[in-house]
Amino acid sequence: MATESHSPDPQPDKSYTLMDLPTELHLHIATYLPYPDALALKHSCRHFYPLVYTGVHLKVDWLVERFERKLECPMEKCSFRTDESFCNARVRRIMERRRRHLECLRSPGGCFVIDGETCQKDLVPTWLKKRGRLQRARSWGYEVFVTGLVFLVLNLLWHLCGRYGGSDLFLQLVNGTDGLV
Repeated sequence: MATESHSPDPQPDKSYTLMDLPTELHLHIATYLPYPDALALKHSCRHFYPLVYTGVHLKVDWLVERFERKLECPMEKCSFRTDESFCNARVRRIMERRRRHLECLRSPGGCFVIDGETCQKDLVPTWLKKRGRLQRARSWGYEVFVTGLVFLVLNLLWHLCGRYGGSDLFLQLVNGTDGLV
């Protein structure tokens, strides 16, 4: 009597998400997060809201770390009671700058958000990152850049002429004469 080796059916590869992990691991992972990341995780879904700690100790640790790295810290009174009262306008602005990596150094290991990483070198100014402004600027192309350069050169010439001899210097530059009469 021959015995058949019965191998289990190969299971299809299943991709796992964070929500597939047990709650104990969620709690353990959350303990490693700094205050801004813990706050973001806490507000990401109903499951994490009661699990993630964003209390006074985490806020103080985050402020001390910022102070040690010589980053901007809110110097006015901060209320540590709730996240809403702690996140005043200045703290919100700091967190937005952090989220966009605008505080990071442009060198290897200069990222303050992801340890050991280097932030991108072509950082876009904050005022341009607001909704739709970056796409609008890209759609303009180089026309605005060239127009700005022409304006800058004309403005520079105007100030040089005003400072060093008025319109005579401007006429000499335009005519190509050396000024000797």
